[in-house]
Amino acid sequence: MNVIKKIRNFVKNISNVFSFLLSIYRSGGYSKPLISQINYNNILNGKRILITGGSSGIGFEIAKKFISQGGIVLITGRNKNKLEEASKKINSDRLFYLEWDVSDISIINDNLMKSKDLLGGNIDVLINNAGVLLKQDFFSLSEDVWEKTYSTNSKSVFFLSKELSKFWIKRKIQGKIINISSTSGYCGSIIPYGMTKWDIIGFTEGLGKKLYPYGIIVNGIAPGRTATEMLNRKGNENIYDPMTSAKRYCLPEEVAELAMFLISDAANFIVGQTIVCDGGYIARS
Repeated sequence: MNVIKKIRNFVKNISNVFSFLLSIYRSGGYSKPLISQINYNNILNGKRILITGGSSGIGFEIAKKFISQGGIVLITGRNKNKLEEASKKINSDRLFYLEWDVSDISIINDNLMKSKDLLGGNIDVLINNAGVLLKQDFFSLSEDVWEKTYSTNSKSVFFLSKELSKFWIKRKIQGKIINISSTSGYCGSIIPYGMTKWDIIGFTEGLGKKLYPYGIIVNGIAPGRTATEMLNRKGNENIYDPMTSAKRYCLPEEVAELAMFLISDAANFIVGQTIVCDGGYIARS
């Protein structure tokens, strides 16, 4: 029996080595960096935060980071099962979830009230993170794909920000908004995904100017190629990427660190800016 067990372990190890080498071959190299995280000593204690698209990827890591610093967090998404799984992974009594398709503008105000009830008070921070990347090609793109992309990536950000900021202004709440864009928004684009991300960068600057006199601070983050499900990558795998100066994909945890800084009072003099986090991708373009 011991011999059989040893043979099985040997075969398993060989299989793991083969998979590892195959990942290097497919990617063209290897990278698995160690990322440091800052402890802000519960700086978000009592802050109520709404994160759209928070069941996976960047939104999930932002939620996880904010929870670790004392925040009360509500994540939203269209898939209830994924929201439940995310909740179990984070495992905090300060994390809540709400099934919500942000592209449906008609339910924004109702869901903002539900969010307030779940969080136990007024929302202090909005992270507009929900986004879709559908299969897109300029010559074969359908109107349906264009509409779905714009409805989630651009229209929802505009109307959710509008309704929540009206609520804040009426009640003199000095909230903060972070819009998650993309480096795609800094390049000319002929597909809806890149076009919507361009929208969000301009909207962030305009909204920052509009709302700052009310004490509401708006900024954005433009992640580069990030190791998430959207790009069929995970941070615990080989994340080598020859297209960046860093030779690797961004990790969603790195975007979460930047989001943490931007919603803190250390960033109160940064207004309407979209901070690029891309490992030198744009610089190489």
